[in-house]
Amino acid sequence: MAFTGDLEHLHIVDVIQLIHTTRKSGMLSVRGDKGESRIIFSNGNIVGANHLNSKVRIGTVLVKMNAMTIEDLRKALDVQKKAGEDRKPLITTLIEMGRLEQEIASNGLTKLTEMTIVEVVGWQKGTFTLDTEAITVTPECSYPIDKMEQGMSLDTQMVLMDALRIFDERENDRQAGKNVPSDEELFGEVLPDEETMVNAGKTTIITADDLGLADIDRLERKIPQSFSVEEIFDPVEIHRQKIRETLADFSAEEQQAFVSFLKKSMTGMNVRDVSKRQEGNADALILFSGDELIKHSIMTICKSEGVLVFVTDKGEELNRIIEQCLSIKTLPILVFDNPEISKGIISEKKIVDLRQQTKVKYPQLSIIQMGSPQDSNFALQSFNTGVRAVFPKPSKETGGKTFIKDTIQFLEIFKSYIKGMFHEQKEPAAVNKQLVRLKDRVLSLRETNEPSDVSSAVLQFVSETFERSIIFVVRSTDLIGEKAIGLSDERNTGPISARKLKIPLTKPSVFRDVVEKGLFFYGESNDAVLKGHLFEEIGGPLSPFIILFPIKSRGKTIALIYGDFGRKEPSPVQTDVLEILTNQAGSPLWQRGVRGDLLKIYLFKNPPSSPFAKGGI
Repeated sequence: MAFTGDLEHLHIVDVIQLIHTTRKSGMLSVRGDKGESRIIFSNGNIVGANHLNSKVRIGTVLVKMNAMTIEDLRKALDVQKKAGEDRKPLITTLIEMGRLEQEIASNGLTKLTEMTIVEVVGWQKGTFTLDTEAITVTPECSYPIDKMEQGMSLDTQMVLMDALRIFDERENDRQAGKNVPSDEELFGEVLPDEETMVNAGKTTIITADDLGLADIDRLERKIPQSFSVEEIFDPVEIHRQKIRETLADFSAEEQQAFVSFLKKSMTGMNVRDVSKRQEGNADALILFSGDELIKHSIMTICKSEGVLVFVTDKGEELNRIIEQCLSIKTLPILVFDNPEISKGIISEKKIVDLRQQTKVKYPQLSIIQMGSPQDSNFALQSFNTGVRAVFPKPSKETGGKTFIKDTIQFLEIFKSYIKGMFHEQKEPAAVNKQLVRLKDRVLSLRETNEPSDVSSAVLQFVSETFERSIIFVVRSTDLIGEKAIGLSDERNTGPISARKLKIPLTKPSVFRDVVEKGLFFYGESNDAVLKGHLFEEIGGPLSPFIILFPIKSRGKTIALIYGDFGRKEPSPVQTDVLEILTNQAGSPLWQRGVRGDLLKIYLFKNPPSSPFAKGGI
């Protein structure tokens, strides 16, 4: 069966996610003005890819990665040529020749797939086709896709996550005016065109080198090339097929009730959400299960919450998936399915042993266990070994007529609980991260010898939370801008001069209150001086929330830090952490007797007779 749709109606990221969630096998073709790319799936995992640029192939990628030599590539292509229709994918050929290690081969295929996805992820127009009948290719080249998965298989979620991160980085570089080299420049052809043509056939086909599928373009087309997304590609229909398979013993009405639940769960966030793609911010769940219904359901409901779901029923894969998550600084939640010995899926002993091994090796992971409502002993034993929660999972055998209703309720509560766990998990992580940063800043301040360096260090710290930040020097009648971050350039370009900014202290304002009282301010402000003097120069932020806090020495405010969120929505602010830092910032100015830029300006502009210098310095 083939599904065709329009990228204007369904983004390619959602298509790839859907294929992964429904564990589909086949060839995904994406066509646009620039050309065509293809990705091969087996059971929802990626087993091959064809880059938009035909010169970027797995052989050239491996050579450019220094994983093998050009001579190795020539020999492997020659072996493929002599094998004819029995030839194997290039990666498999190289491994069998002893020219390539499995892990390095996987890295090469990952790189090619990431580049393929990055090229099409920004497309707003174009069409896609998922041909699920492309299991065995052609009589001339009958290497089946399921064998390709046995040789090399990539976790779709992890590849997609990395591809989106790379896409974001490249777009940010382009907007910053940086040169972004093309994939062809980085991983282009390493063999002369004539030699490539002789050894690999056409260079425009999907995987003459990559997968040994030289005639894939000759696959019989079973559907027209142009359909509307409403007529052909219906994501709900793919879920409906899966439910018909997993709930075959239930009536059509009961199956439809479950499909309606999944359809409702499909709305919401997804992996494209930029904020969740930042390193360490992604939510990930690892499900150890052999139950097709529970695997499909949890992947679907978690996708709507932007949660990456990795599924396995093999103990040897568990550590690999955990390590992959930790490598991107994402702490996953581990969920073990209910042991079902009668079905031969997962034994209780296997689950208990895996839980124990995982707990010893990764004590930081939270573990959830599913169990039978009738087996209280297993639940108690699970709690006794450090499991965070045990969820009573409905059973087809004992659930009877209420199984569908009970399962839907089970999944709804499970999703709600998981959301709460991720929230709890991030709170201490965010605080710890902030404290580590605070410690680093305090240590750097203690080693700083100039007040101007102190102010720069504090400004940099504030800019990590706020889009726009400015440091002002306090004078007798006004504030004078010193340095700023984020006013006209990206925050990562560093501080710029802000000397053109001037705010009067002769009128009542939030600025004068902070200077006189020496207390920081965070909240909404409609202050007239703020709008009439600062926003008039730099433009008003999207949110009215601002922060102002003083840098003091001997009880007197000598500088003021301002921050706002610019054109972004407000994010959580650790005001106590900022207050600790600013208090620390004042002490080196006097403990070392340093007289730098800020202090010189303060003393010069605020003689003892000044209202801001009362009490002595």
